[in-house]
Amino acid sequence: MMSPGPLPTDSRALDRAALERVLARAMELHVRGDESDETGEQLSESRVLDIAREVGIAPEAVRQAMAEERARSPLAEAQRESDAMLGDPTVAAARVLRGAAPELLGRLEALLAHDESLGVIRRFPDRLVLEPRRGLADQLARAMDFGGKGYYLSRASEVVVSVGAVDAQRTHVALAADLRPARSKQLATPIVLFVLGALAGAPLIVLTLYPWLGAVPPLVFGWLGWQWARGAWRSVRRQALVSLERLLDKLEYPDKPSPAQQLIDGITRSLLPPK
Repeated sequence: MMSPGPLPTDSRALDRAALERVLARAMELHVRGDESDETGEQLSESRVLDIAREVGIAPEAVRQAMAEERARSPLAEAQRESDAMLGDPTVAAARVLRGAAPELLGRLEALLAHDESLGVIRRFPDRLVLEPRRGLADQLARAMDFGGKGYYLSRASEVVVSVGAVDAQRTHVALAADLRPARSKQLATPIVLFVLGALAGAPLIVLTLYPWLGAVPPLVFGWLGWQWARGAWRSVRRQALVSLERLLDKLEYPDKPSPAQQLIDGITRSLLPPK
């Protein structure tokens, strides 16, 4: 019997999206066909690393991908890149930073409290859920904004911070903010203008020979309100996204204390009794 020759190869190229689908499907078939895996649905980290080595994927890339998956925020799962008014109102940012997960989580909590006037409402080992603090002093601080901070994230109903260790030195940090309340405020503008236009056009229906003219004011006012609200929403969304990125910047590049602050810290340490 003649042995079968090598399988024919297809010279057609694959684009990036097709390549990702092929690799994902091949990985699924590989895992299903692995009789040594008894769990069927779940794989340990070591088993995932073994599979990655078999297909030539660097372990560092796999560890970072697993950390990103663990730190993925539920708020950011459906995020869209579009600024559409009726799209997803969530903005998110993520970065791999040097440092331990608990340390970065604590620093982020302090930054969000100081820079954005947010307080923790739920706490998990690898995640924080925050919302705008509702105390009178916090509301006055946001309203007056003497420091020029903007408090853009205080417009969100909640902000979720998630961390996942990549290795001993690096952590994947993910931030997501739900801006649904801010979008609702912007959507109220075209509705109000449409109603005002309808009130203004009502006399035209009765007093003119062309009743259809009564539809012109609400349509014009509503369209103008929609355009204004759309631009305002884009600005709010962009400001929130910049705020998230700025928080990650502060984690990656911490601000050095001023010489005066260093002097005060040195004097304070010298006055404290030795431990």
